[in-house]
Amino acid sequence: MSRLPIAFIILGQVACGDNPEQASTPDVDAEVADSSRPDAPTPWIYPDDEEEVTPSLQAAALQEAVEVAMAAALELKPEVVLELHELLYPTPVSGSGDATGCPFFLTYDYGTATAFYWQGECTAGDGTMFSGYGSVSIYNGFVNEYGTFDGFDVTLSGRIEAADGTFLEGSGQAGAYLGAAEDLTSVSAVLDGTFLAGGPRAPVSPWLDGTRRPSLSINGWVYVPTGGRNVTVAGGIAGLDFPDGVSAVSLDNLTARQALAGASCEREFGGGAGVRGDDGNWYDVYFDGPSDEEEETPAELCDGCGTTWFRGSELAQTCVDARPYLKEAR
Repeated sequence: MSRLPIAFIILGQVACGDNPEQASTPDVDAEVADSSRPDAPTPWIYPDDEEEVTPSLQAAALQEAVEVAMAAALELKPEVVLELHELLYPTPVSGSGDATGCPFFLTYDYGTATAFYWQGECTAGDGTMFSGYGSVSIYNGFVNEYGTFDGFDVTLSGRIEAADGTFLEGSGQAGAYLGAAEDLTSVSAVLDGTFLAGGPRAPVSPWLDGTRRPSLSINGWVYVPTGGRNVTVAGGIAGLDFPDGVSAVSLDNLTARQALAGASCEREFGGGAGVRGDDGNWYDVYFDGPSDEEEETPAELCDGCGTTWFRGSELAQTCVDARPYLKEAR
């Protein structure tokens, strides 16, 4: 997996003197910018590191970091966002709407799917304060091109606070879905963003206390004729009890799959994982197990270990057994 640095380029204006012919544009490729001028452009290309950067994390720390991230991902609970949202602002009756009330809201009814949307910067008559916007969708036997499923989806960019001080705020998406199609049953969950709750009626949850910063999606399925399971995790998370020196983990479609679901090697993950050190450097691990594109794993690579890279240099392999994660997702 590759990560491109984000550069913020400040474009300054060049002041001109009395003589226009004396005006000039600074050399933006100069190795040293004129730091005496706050509007001086930064160089387009920075010089390479003068000193070699050596890895500070060992294979054991990388292994533990991936294990901690996977364990947390499989315990993802987007339901806590829906439940608190419903407590603070119960779903309006389908077919209703108010463009002048607090908050402004609209409802939608598609039979097997219902939804409502709200927005506002106001305080309702019962003392509930609204700021921003949100929406909730509920699915019951909803059919689309992927099959039939039940579930919900919440999007929020704002805050709801009741008169007693119970509140929910956040920016992101929370959702969970159960479905079936042909010979598969599936379960999915997404929690993308940071949600924070407090007050006397707020639930106690690590997904609502602001410590975890997830951008995760979990997709699990069971092949019904054999009962074989698969779970795939994508996204990243910070704020967990990682080993010393680790600040975050990114999971790149990290996949655990049983032989009954078509894998030739259960102990080997498919996909990859990235571990971010406290110094900002990434360690990328690529496993050799099953993926949607390739179920077979060569026998010589069925060892539970992935090739590990650090700034273009190969390190000792990182080994993580996939089998403990072949339980029912969530």
